[in-house]
Amino acid sequence: QRATTTSQVPDKWAKETGPKPCLATKSDRMARDVDVRARIARRSVLQINMTITTLDRQLARAREPLAPRPQLRLDAIRKLADAGVRITVLASPVLPLITDSFENLDGVCAAAQAAGAASFSAAPVFLKPCAQQVFLPFLESRFPHLLRRYRERFERSAYLKGHYPEMLQAREGDRLAPSNEASRCRLSTRGMDR
Repeated sequence: QRATTTSQVPDKWAKETGPKPCLATKSDRMARDVDVRARIARRSVLQINMTITTLDRQLARAREPLAPRPQLRLDAIRKLADAGVRITVLASPVLPLITDSFENLDGVCAAAQAAGAASFSAAPVFLKPCAQQVFLPFLESRFPHLLRRYRERFERSAYLKGHYPEMLQAREGDRLAPSNEASRCRLSTRGMDR
């Protein structure tokens, strides 16, 4: 039986055994149907990836004006995790000189762990020409002192190479281990060496 609307899909998954849905979101509304998501998690493998790039409410609002503030997302993670749903927090994209400090990433990772997330990952921003058309004006208005550096870094490639991904990779490790998992909060440079 096919689901006729997107809102019917979780109900369909909750009745089946076997599907392994993975949902990516920035929305705290993911916890709205926590009972349905918990049923899916009991019958199948449900993975929810929740993006949180910073705990700084003002920076989050400037970067993602239409997305729920970080605390609302953490509250949703707590509700879902308490119901047995596996959550990964993605602190991606990591923005050089804006969200890449150890304090910022460690803070997001610690908050994710405290909320019950099973794992954490972060990867550097990549800026294809179409994304640059949106992102560079944001930089110019909010971080004008960084505009030249970003243009230089992304002039020839959408992906950062060399020292910067290596620096993020060096921060990877046993930073915060969730008590119920063998996995660690990690920084990832997936996709950067292209």
